[in-house]
Amino acid sequence: MSQTIFARGGYLMRSHSETRWADMMDALNIDWLYEPRLVKTRHGAYLPDFYLPRAGIFVEVKGPHPTEVEREKAMDASDATGCPVVIAYGDMQFMFPGVGGARLLVLYAGRTVEFSTHELHGLIEHGLGKDAYHGYLRVGMKQPHPGALHIYEIAQSSAVAAMDRSVRERYLAGVSREANAEKSAMHGQMSRCEWALTKLVEKLNARKEAA
Repeated sequence: MSQTIFARGGYLMRSHSETRWADMMDALNIDWLYEPRLVKTRHGAYLPDFYLPRAGIFVEVKGPHPTEVEREKAMDASDATGCPVVIAYGDMQFMFPGVGGARLLVLYAGRTVEFSTHELHGLIEHGLGKDAYHGYLRVGMKQPHPGALHIYEIAQSSAVAAMDRSVRERYLAGVSREANAEKSAMHGQMSRCEWALTKLVEKLNARKEAA
């Protein structure tokens, strides 16, 4: 059976890609919460995958390339919350001296800026230090699937998949809410990367005001 729920650190995530981006944020010492806020858009309700509380940024994980509707949802969410939304998409792969195969599309105030995960390797190595750089590289090294899932993961995925959709969404929201509360209670200090992200947001705000 195909796996539909991925357990990670007290969370139940909806895709393997989400767990990899969570790994990347952890490697860069970026604090995150999972699916904390529902936002109204022109296409209906929208639940961004991650929120970075110290940077004030939402992150949405997508597949090969975001569709126009997905971009519009992200832009609407940015307008509604006043926060940039980053669509992280593609398949991260180790390509020394960086991690290629994936891109970050930043949407804010009607504008877009796009980066490759590979082009950021120098900033990470020299700006965040060797530990963050090595962690960034490790995330890009895709691990082979173990071939078998733990019996608990199989049972959990089957149980969640069997739920009525509304029941399933309430259950997953409850799991995320509890895990988010535990993370939020750990009052950590702002990391170098989070500080850099706040400066990016400040620059985006300055462009918005100047427009």
